[in-house]
Amino acid sequence: MESTKKLLFCIFIPVVAVLIIISIILMILFVPVKGKPNDSEYWSEYDKFDINNYDSIEVEGDNFKILQLTDLHYHLPHMTKDTDNVVKTLVKENNPDMIVITGDSVNGPTNLIYSQHVAELMDSFDIPWAIVYGNHDDEGKADKFWMGEKYEDAKNCLYHNGPYNIGGTGNYVVNLTKDGKPFYSLIMMDSNRVTYYKGIEEFGSFTPSQVSWYEWIVKGLEASGYDKSMMFFHVPFPEYSDAYNEWENSGFDNNMGAGSKNEDVCSSTYNPGMFNKILEMKNTTHTFVGHDHVNDYSIKYKDVILTYGLKSSRQFYYQEDMIGGTLITIKSDSNVSIENKFVEL
Repeated sequence: MESTKKLLFCIFIPVVAVLIIISIILMILFVPVKGKPNDSEYWSEYDKFDINNYDSIEVEGDNFKILQLTDLHYHLPHMTKDTDNVVKTLVKENNPDMIVITGDSVNGPTNLIYSQHVAELMDSFDIPWAIVYGNHDDEGKADKFWMGEKYEDAKNCLYHNGPYNIGGTGNYVVNLTKDGKPFYSLIMMDSNRVTYYKGIEEFGSFTPSQVSWYEWIVKGLEASGYDKSMMFFHVPFPEYSDAYNEWENSGFDNNMGAGSKNEDVCSSTYNPGMFNKILEMKNTTHTFVGHDHVNDYSIKYKDVILTYGLKSSRQFYYQEDMIGGTLITIKSDSNVSIENKFVEL
């Protein structure tokens, strides 16, 4: 009897130890870590716009080159080096003046670890960089505010959590000046993780409050001398599908678009009217998104150029011949060129 008790005790202690270790691991991986919104970042349409509240970059030389990266999806340890190499190759070969990441930089339980990795990697290039959230970034341990605090603390990052009382986190603006004068504005927006439309969960979309904020921003920018802007976000709005259909009906007119569509446009059915507001304001010339990993088309639709960035890693689903980045060159005359930059490793 005594030997049976000793045996049970010897079994009990290791089992309890294993359970404690498993519990600690689960807590590390899954117990949420939350940042704090800045209560002073309250926006009202009656606020006075002040251009000095927004970061600016002085354009050196004739052209300003932006490297768009998207859907890095850092989450698999054995793929980290490969993804790093894709990014490093793109930066080395294209020598951009700025990097913009259009969402889904990280995903899964390790988002806390990899959001810090992204910040360190981007900072290592010693050039300005900006980032917006996708529908997967905050699915892990860390929420957007926590990740945002890390991005805001990064040496070369221009990210801001932005107004906390409108849709999404990370709605902000970076302005470009040339010879000290207004040149172009870059509007960064969060297209949100999900949207509920008629009780059904769908892909993210902008909210009406974001559309109102965008209108307020553009009016303020124009009053400050910025008559051109481009937008960076993650989930395409439904007009990306409309644009492709019109391009297809044109017989794929080379003067209208380029690139390919290899999957459906995964937007929300709900449409708050952001594209219509863009048309109304006549300020935003280009929009850049990610999300749909094997679409890379760029189409002029109703005088606005809608572009899919090239997926920048082999994490999550991808097509081998469609890995790379998108080089956006804003020329001194404000004309813009867009090139896919493929990477083979």
